[in-house]
Amino acid sequence: MDPSSLAAVESVVGGGRAVIAADDSIVVDIVKATVRSGRTATFYLTRAQFSAVNAWYWTPQRMSHLGLEPVAEHEMARITAELGAEACGSAYSNRITCPDGHTYGALEFVRQGIEEHGLEATRAVFGLKDTAVIRANPHQQVVCPGCRRRLATPHYYVYWGYGCCVDLDDTSPAAFAAGRR
Repeated sequence: MDPSSLAAVESVVGGGRAVIAADDSIVVDIVKATVRSGRTATFYLTRAQFSAVNAWYWTPQRMSHLGLEPVAEHEMARITAELGAEACGSAYSNRITCPDGHTYGALEFVRQGIEEHGLEATRAVFGLKDTAVIRANPHQQVVCPGCRRRLATPHYYVYWGYGCCVDLDDTSPAAFAAGRR
C-alpha cells in the first residue's frame, strides 16, 4: 500500500469519519442496506461501485415514476457557463414547478449546491475522476430560485459521478419527508 494512502485515511478518520475498504460487492451491499434503512450517508465510491448501485436503484420504472429525464445539452452548457462548474457526462434530473410557476431542475440544483457549499467544493465534486458520490436518503431542502420558497417536492438526480438514492418505502423517513405517508 502506498504510504500516502494511509495519510489520506488518517486525515479522514482524524476528521471523525470512517473509511471502509472491501470488495465491490460488499460495498454495494452496504450502500443498498443504507438506502433501504432510510438513514442518511454519503458514499465515495469507485466508478464500478457507483455503476452497480445505479443499475440496482435507477431502474427505468423508477426513473419514470419519479420524473427523471435526461438533462438537456443547453442546460448542461448553462451549468458550465453560468455557474463555472464543469458539467459533463450523462445527467438525469426531475423538474419541479413551484406554485408561482418557477422551475427547479439540474441548473437550479447545482446553483443551490454552490450557495450552500461554495463554488470550489462544487467544482471539486464535478472534477472527481476516479471517485463517484452517492447520497443515500439526503435531507436536501429544495428552494425555489425565483421566490426562495421551500418546496415540498423532492429533487431526484443522478449525474456522471454524483447521485442520490432514496428509500421510497411508505414507512421510511424519506417517504415521510416526500409526503408519501
